Amino acid sequence: LSLSQWFCLVCSSAVLSGVWPLYRLPRPSLRAESDSLVPQGRAVILRCRGSWEAEDWWLEKNGGSGWLPIKTVRKTGNEIEFSLPSVTSNDAGTYRCLYRHSSYGWSELSDPLELVVTDLSAPPSLAALPSSEVAEGQNVTLQCRSELNYDMFALCKYGEEISRRRTWSHGRMYQADFFPAVTPTHNSTYRCFGFHSSFPNEWSSPSAPLLVVTGKADPPPRLGQLRVSTA
Repeated sequence: LSLSQWFCLVCSSAVLSGVWPLYRLPRPSLRAESDSLVPQGRAVILRCRGSWEAEDWWLEKNGGSGWLPIKTVRKTGNEIEFSLPSVTSNDAGTYRCLYRHSSYGWSELSDPLELVVTDLSAPPSLAALPSSEVAEGQNVTLQCRSELNYDMFALCKYGEEISRRRTWSHGRMYQADFFPAVTPTHNSTYRCFGFHSSFPNEWSSPSAPLLVVTGKADPPPRLGQLRVSTA
C-alpha cells in the first residue's frame, strides 16, 4: 500500500466521520536540482519544497508497476533534499513527494516529476535535411536513425525534450522525422535519443549534437545585377 493509497483511505474516513483538519497544508513542489535528464552513474538531488509546518517528508516513485515508497525523512523546515548518488535504470521513473504535520496531517501530493536516465544504450544519429543551414522561410527536417530497434525517438533542444515520435523501419534502420519550428536569426543545437515505449524513462546515449544555423534568405538580385548571356 503506497502512501497515496493510504492517504485516500484516511481522507475517506475523515469525510465519513465528519472530522477534517481546519487548516490544509500547501501543496509541495518537486524538482530535480540540475536536470531531469540524468546520465547513468551521475548523482541527482530531488528537492521537495513545502511549508514551514512540515515535520515529516515522503518520496514515492512509479517505475511502471505502481507507486512505491522510496524515502521518508523526519525534518522540520520548508524544504528537503532527496539524494540519488549514482543513478541506474532502476531510478528512472515518475516521482512525487508530500509532507506531514502532527496537527494538520498530510499535505497533497506534488505534481509528478519525470526522471529520465540516459546513456543506457548506443546512441542514434541525427541529420538535417536538406541542410543544417536554413534560410528564413525555409523548413528543415531532422532525421533520427539507428540500427537498434528503438520504437521511439525523442528530440531535445538545449537539453530539454521538445518532441517524441514513434519510429518506422527502413531496411535495417529505424528512424523518425522531426519538423522543429525554425526561428529567424537564431541558431539551435539539437540531439536525439532512442528508447522503448515500454520503458519510457530509460533512454540511450545522445546523438552527436547538431547545430542548425538560421538566417535571412539572400535577397533577389537587382535588375542592374542581372547578366544576360548572349552565347
